[in-house]
Amino acid sequence: MKLQFSGSPEIAAPQERVWQRLMDPHFVADSAPGVESVEVVDPHHFKVASSFGAGSIRIRFPMDVEIFDIVPEQSARMRVRGQAPGSTVDVISSIEIQETGPNTVRLNWSATSEFSGSVAGIGARLMEGAARRLTEQFWTDFARRVSEEGQ
Repeated sequence: MKLQFSGSPEIAAPQERVWQRLMDPHFVADSAPGVESVEVVDPHHFKVASSFGAGSIRIRFPMDVEIFDIVPEQSARMRVRGQAPGSTVDVISSIEIQETGPNTVRLNWSATSEFSGSVAGIGARLMEGAARRLTEQFWTDFARRVSEEGQ
């Protein structure tokens, strides 16, 4: 099952701070629903323990995260690969930060996720709804936390 998402939240913070927070795996993890722990392998490679679910099914996913194609303070891409017994997830995402005014940016992002195995069997509508909800929670919390740092 393949899902595609995108968004462009406005964040009331300077571009440099938004970039620094996007590159901080612990800050990002604190906004990401389901993330239980983060291990930094190197500045652009992380191991993440997480659990996700939809309906009555909950699956723990150890994930490998790599950030690449980095243009500092402007853009980057991220690859996430996770496996759990009977399930896999692969995600490719991109971010681009655009300054829209003094201390305000638009963060354009997109992600393509592929699920296979038992997690894909949950059903496309149920899985898509859960993934959208988690994604919205992440970006809302991330934007709020970054904005509040400057107050």
